[in-house]
Amino acid sequence: MSSLANGIPLFLLAGVAFVGVGSLAAGLASRLLRTRLDSCEPRSRHRALLMLAASPIAFALLLLVSVSLPSLAALASGGLDHCVLHDDAHAHLCFVHPPRVHVEPAILLGLVFVLAYLLARAALALQGAWRALRIVRCLARTGVEHPDLGVTLLETAHPICLAAGLLRPRVLLSRGLLHSLTPAGRGIVLAHERAHVRRHDALATGLVRLLGLLHLPAVARWLQREVEVTAEQACDEEAARTVDDRLAVASTILTLAKAAPRELLPELASVSVAFDGSAVERRVRSLLDEPRAPMSFRPVIALLGLATAALVALSPQIHHLTEALVPVIER
Repeated sequence: MSSLANGIPLFLLAGVAFVGVGSLAAGLASRLLRTRLDSCEPRSRHRALLMLAASPIAFALLLLVSVSLPSLAALASGGLDHCVLHDDAHAHLCFVHPPRVHVEPAILLGLVFVLAYLLARAALALQGAWRALRIVRCLARTGVEHPDLGVTLLETAHPICLAAGLLRPRVLLSRGLLHSLTPAGRGIVLAHERAHVRRHDALATGLVRLLGLLHLPAVARWLQREVEVTAEQACDEEAARTVDDRLAVASTILTLAKAAPRELLPELASVSVAFDGSAVERRVRSLLDEPRAPMSFRPVIALLGLATAALVALSPQIHHLTEALVPVIER
């Protein structure tokens, strides 16, 4: 147990370094792939952006698993103990033997600060989401369920229409907006919001906000903005397929842009997505263009599978390289 406890700072240090490398790689990928992503169909682009948002933590976890495999093998069988090949000055990322190199106090303090900062930011984000969910529940209790429309009808003249909630989202629609819409416009808005509910877009957007803590600030802002806009475009496309009229959807977006100001309920932004006046030009332009075919993710999945297999196969080399770099990091 003491060997494991002594090795935890080294594993944490390696994990933070892996996240940093993954964050830099994601930033580079966002630059290189931006033009390619802009040409993708909205649903495919949304999925690609979610994968890019999760890439630093996924990269770090895969490398940590790869680095840990030789130590896990030594823990399972003494005959597979790799530490006997090391000199005494070599760092041991090992669950069996105590580390030969200890993390310097200044590095350990920096590591604690980084982890505490990330945990504090994540806790604040989760607290805000919890507060927003309570507001959603209060709003829903003041409304009336409308089974025919499948929405919770709010008794207010404010133009509100949003899909709110993370695990069990619902559509909240104000009576004022309902009365201001034509039957065709009402069908478009409801089709759009139901698409948000089916896709769990509020949950996806919230996760991207959390994962943004592991990205460079500029990349995190770009990812959050693009995920939100692309989710709207994807739901616009679903509404257009439902009513079979892309121009009508574009017209409704323009109408709602005038009626529903951006950030009408900003306190709900962390747990909802709304049919409002956001990114109007991009959404309308996307609808006026010809529909694009969805992108196949099979090559990407195959490439990720090959990369994972390579990390497993090369785990002894990656393990020893990481151990060799730990003293360099500590200096």
